Amino acid sequence: MRNAKGRTIEKKRRSKAMKVQQTERSRKKRLANKRKRAEIHAIDPDMKVVVINQKTFDNHGTEIKVIDGKIRAVTPTEYDDAIVEYQEVMDKEHPVIEKIKTENRSALERLTDKLKGKISL
Repeated sequence: MRNAKGRTIEKKRRSKAMKVQQTERSRKKRLANKRKRAEIHAIDPDMKVVVINQKTFDNHGTEIKVIDGKIRAVTPTEYDDAIVEYQEVMDKEHPVIEKIKTENRSALERLTDKLKGKISL
């Protein structure tokens, strides 16, 4: 049986190891973002670039990538289309899901739905 001191030491050791791992991950992300930004600024030095979740956006919110030395807007991929198609199939094939969604709503939601019909702004 471990005592409190042993558990404390083990907790500190695990915490320190996790901090080191997180620092490494963060450093890799920062360096990757820096490379992306430098690549875009090499093409267009005045362009404002925002990197969120490893995706690069311009100041208008359009996702961009450098393709063949030119900055291009990213269009939805086949993967995104497949996800949308899968969601549509799941909604059609499983009416039970819709039934559960409608029956298991909170009383507050049902009350607000009733009031929406009676009150028009």
